[in-house]
Amino acid sequence: MATIKKIVTQGEKLRASSMVFFKIFERNKRIIRAIMLQDMRTRFGRSYFSYIISILWPLSHLTIIIAGYALLNKFAPIGGDPVMFAATGVLPYIMCLYPARQIALAIIQNRQLLQMPIIRPFHILIARAILEIITVIIVCIIFVTTLYCSGYDILPLNIANAASAILSTVYLGVGYGFFGLIIVGLFGPYAILAIIFSMIGLYLASGVYLPPFMMSETILSYQYYNPIFNCSAWMRSAYYTSYDDIEINKSLIFWSGTVLLMLGLLGERYLRGKFF
Repeated sequence: MATIKKIVTQGEKLRASSMVFFKIFERNKRIIRAIMLQDMRTRFGRSYFSYIISILWPLSHLTIIIAGYALLNKFAPIGGDPVMFAATGVLPYIMCLYPARQIALAIIQNRQLLQMPIIRPFHILIARAILEIITVIIVCIIFVTTLYCSGYDILPLNIANAASAILSTVYLGVGYGFFGLIIVGLFGPYAILAIIFSMIGLYLASGVYLPPFMMSETILSYQYYNPIFNCSAWMRSAYYTSYDDIEINKSLIFWSGTVLLMLGLLGERYLRGKFF
């Protein structure tokens, strides 16, 4: 009898703990959703139409870079089509840059929300991260659909490989954004330039417009440690069979994103009083 009572008591405690967990989860979910809606309305104005700018900005950036490359190069070194060659290399860069920049500015742009006791910096970060992930996915869908309707063979030979490259690139951008939050918090909003220029530097150093077989072994050995190069090479491996022999450092992308994400979360937790 005592054993049965003990089991019943443990079951009731477990049920009570589960109810508390779900209540906390639901409360945080409502807070994050409200912050996302607020962010969409106030990013570039005071209506939900301002969110369209958040989509058009990276989309236009992507289009300008690809159009410029296509105008200067009639033939690509791989595949022949300059639009496809540039698109597969530049898309990972855009999908990494914009989440990193926007997440790094999340607290500064929404500081007034912290005046509400129920809202914590972590709520703002998660809301911004989710919103940026949704945004870059929308940008990717619009871009791919536009190229497909324009007659370009945008469908990859290996869809799973392309999807993995996209998700890994976005994860790297989110991790970089969380780390950038600490840099911006410590040194002010202009420190975002360090995040942007570092990303541009990695992009320019990646030789995104050159296939690996046109690089020397010494340069390739350095590129192996460039996450942007590996993101672009991973994406292109889904389209070009010539990339099958290229060694892609996929673990670098994952661990770079993870380490930067952890550093950002630790900084948000232990340095909160210094800049939030």
